[in-house]
Amino acid sequence: MAKNIVVFSDGTGQEGGLREEQRLSNVYKLYRVCRVGPDSGIDPREQVAFYDAGLGTDGSAPGFVGAYRRLQKLLSSVTGLGITKNIADCYEFAINHYEPGDRIYLIGFSRGAYTARCVANVLFLCGVPTKVPGGDLPRFRKATRDIADEAVIKVYEYGAGSPRGGDYEKDRFELARRFRRKYRSGDDLSSNVAPHFIGVFDTVASLGATGPKWWGIAAGLTILAVLVAAVPAVLSDLAFGTGYWRPFLATLSLTAAFVLWRWLPTAVKTITDSPVNGKARWHIAQWRSGNYDQLLSGHVGYARHALSIDETRADFPRVRWGSRDGVRKKVQGEPDPLIQMWFAGNHSDIGGSYPEAESRLSDVALQWMVEQATKIPDPLRVDGMVSGEPGTGRLHLHPASDGMQHCEVAGMHDSIAGILPRWLSRRMGWLGWPVKVREIPEDALVHPSVRERFDLAEVTQCDGKGPYRPLALANHRDFRTAYAPGSPNPGAAKSGIV
Repeated sequence: MAKNIVVFSDGTGQEGGLREEQRLSNVYKLYRVCRVGPDSGIDPREQVAFYDAGLGTDGSAPGFVGAYRRLQKLLSSVTGLGITKNIADCYEFAINHYEPGDRIYLIGFSRGAYTARCVANVLFLCGVPTKVPGGDLPRFRKATRDIADEAVIKVYEYGAGSPRGGDYEKDRFELARRFRRKYRSGDDLSSNVAPHFIGVFDTVASLGATGPKWWGIAAGLTILAVLVAAVPAVLSDLAFGTGYWRPFLATLSLTAAFVLWRWLPTAVKTITDSPVNGKARWHIAQWRSGNYDQLLSGHVGYARHALSIDETRADFPRVRWGSRDGVRKKVQGEPDPLIQMWFAGNHSDIGGSYPEAESRLSDVALQWMVEQATKIPDPLRVDGMVSGEPGTGRLHLHPASDGMQHCEVAGMHDSIAGILPRWLSRRMGWLGWPVKVREIPEDALVHPSVRERFDLAEVTQCDGKGPYRPLALANHRDFRTAYAPGSPNPGAAKSGIV
């Protein structure tokens, strides 16, 4: 009996289920009603689910482990490779549970949405292993994790951050072909598995720090390394009279060696007998914002993307997805293979994580995603839901087009003002989020709730009430007339620009 394997990947800092009144993302809300458990009606023979907490959620462990994980997070901010573990976690779950005929669902928010899309492309390249050289595939063992790491680190991330096409792409396809042959996960031309459904909320990447932030983190880590080396050097000199510089330099060297030991295996990519020149090749890979992975394989069954109209943080640009030529052909009588829909609200007004009393806009996006995932052939199973009808089952949503709209740009200004004196905070505006209005194609699909919001005399936003006129839609063919002089409620709402 074929089953659904559902992987949920959450956004940065999101880790659902820790506290009673915790702010929950749409990813975690959906996971709760799709998982197997004593409080769930989901049959494990029909569906299994996995929740992967977002980047930057490992620092809550006590003592040395917590400190080590926080250090890892900082290193990831500089190198841009922190997402590797999340991708491997999700892929490992698929390996452990997959049987021929099973369907894979990938659902994510924010950087977790990018993670889900990366997992889809790992499957495109590597498939799901069914054998190992000389025997059966190990499940739920360290060897399974080693296979997942091999697929992600050695194959998928080969050439990471470089433009598609060219020599790196040729090498990566060759590495993928060798992986598929080694683990019986496809043939020389393609893999054995593709996702049945991918549903993502406002994909962003921002995997590595840039500019002043990069230099700030790098400087902080350098100072930390010097301090780590200085303490044992001073103690050694006081206790044994060894002098200061030798133990200091020895400890500093060991610290640097440890950092390199952790970083090099994931950063340095190699291939033997490259199809490019027949020789061994190597390079250091690092994701870059100009070359994030935008591929949507033509083998994916259905793909859905909920996008934010009102997100204005320049550090949170959407990561484009797919191309007209790359999407599979539509089958008559079935839903479209790819739908990318724009919704009112900022980043977390789409993906959730605000208090429940302020989550009506994120309910709009979540209800749409649930409808999309439950009205396709072999649908997602949602506990208690009847025939994909919203309002049935355990997932209770209250979508409203007039819902509260948030603004993280204004929120950062408030945070700075709460720390610094008023006279100083006014002069420190550069500490806040840099602003950039998103570019929305004039023919982009816009959810009907956006038109409803436009037609209201006023809506609630974090800086007051007024008509909804986001700058991002000023050139959209369905809304541009609303900005013309003399139109009802003309003008543009601040929409996050303060």
